Amino acid sequence: MFIGRPPDPLAAAPMTSSNLLAPCPVGGCFAGGRRAFTLVELLAVIAIIGTLIGLLLPAVQRTREVSRKTQCGNNIRQTALGLCAYESARRRFPTGCDLLPRGVALPTGTEHAWSSFILPYVEETGISDRINYTKLWNAAGGNDIAGRQAVATYVCPSGIVSSVGKADYAGISGSWIMSAGVPFLGAAGLHNGMLFADDGEHRAATAADATDGLSRTLLVAEAIDRGDATAPDRDPDATGRWARINCFAQSAAFVNALGSDISSHHTGGAQAACGDGRVMFLSDSMDPAVLSALCTRNGGEVDTSPPDG
Repeated sequence: MFIGRPPDPLAAAPMTSSNLLAPCPVGGCFAGGRRAFTLVELLAVIAIIGTLIGLLLPAVQRTREVSRKTQCGNNIRQTALGLCAYESARRRFPTGCDLLPRGVALPTGTEHAWSSFILPYVEETGISDRINYTKLWNAAGGNDIAGRQAVATYVCPSGIVSSVGKADYAGISGSWIMSAGVPFLGAAGLHNGMLFADDGEHRAATAADATDGLSRTLLVAEAIDRGDATAPDRDPDATGRWARINCFAQSAAFVNALGSDISSHHTGGAQAACGDGRVMFLSDSMDPAVLSALCTRNGGEVDTSPPDG
């Protein structure tokens, strides 16, 4: 209680640079302020973030692979439709590869592959117009340059190897799959597919030749990252090209098995397309007898469990 005039209230200190920068006294402004993270708390936050990344990364990778697999399916479908368009225009499918001898100059043919012959039917006339199909597939003066061009339709986005003129899809010329050490169809199975080599004795197939049914006969399948990316054009290991040969008779009993021509980087199997343009997924656990039946056009097999497309 004051007698007389009460004291003046305490005046607020002026906001000057000197007192703004002055340190607060102990127990002053820092006493009730926000404290920093402790080391334990920081490590806990880092651990939580790491766990979340560990959970999310596989999901992101799976999503990306689903996208790549979808694009691969679209590519192989376009390839099959190109083959069907070729057959519609010429009344027969292209030869798997041209091995028809043409004298001393071309004793093993031109070696042009089916995937070269159908270029106009997969919207690649810019490349096909530069190819002379009467000369060797990599003859100087045009073929050598054209055969090194990239054709996006022939490349699976899940592929790892990068090489000139790459092809991740190959034609099925037949089956050499064994049962108890003996091929299901014997030696005839080597040329019993739809895209086999034209060597004079075996000529290009027609749709009518597929007596097993076009919907049950494979045209093409994945054969990813084949050959040696550094091999020269004439090296026999340079097999993974769209311009040269690019067909095979499946010999391994299972898809994606060691040494299997039909192979992919997709989990659980590989994609393929039938003579009617339908794309199907070939499981890597498929019965070898069913796989052999799909690889041949007129084996007469009773395929009781075709894979879903």
